Amino acid sequence: MTGNLSAPPNDRRIVVTVQGIDRVGIVARFSQVLADADANLTDISQSVLHGDLFVMVAVADLSPEGSPFEALRQALTDAGETLGVAVQVQREEIFRAMHRI
Repeated sequence: MTGNLSAPPNDRRIVVTVQGIDRVGIVARFSQVLADADANLTDISQSVLHGDLFVMVAVADLSPEGSPFEALRQALTDAGETLGVAVQVQREEIFRAMHRI
């Protein structure tokens, strides 16, 4: 995933990471939650490792008219609980700060 994370930090951008056992509908569910919040999914990378381990990293731009960050974070977390996967939602600047070398 190179698109948005190589761009300058943006306080309206979030990074969503998802991990768990693969099942039908994971990408669709998270895409729908983002769309419902008027967040634009701008980059996504997902893999299924060793046959059943699902990993996804997505970047989305939040709309000023859409859901506030905390409400969207909760909606994504709730979707993860429903699907049985772990979800982490961070503002891009926090993600970048945590992954500096």
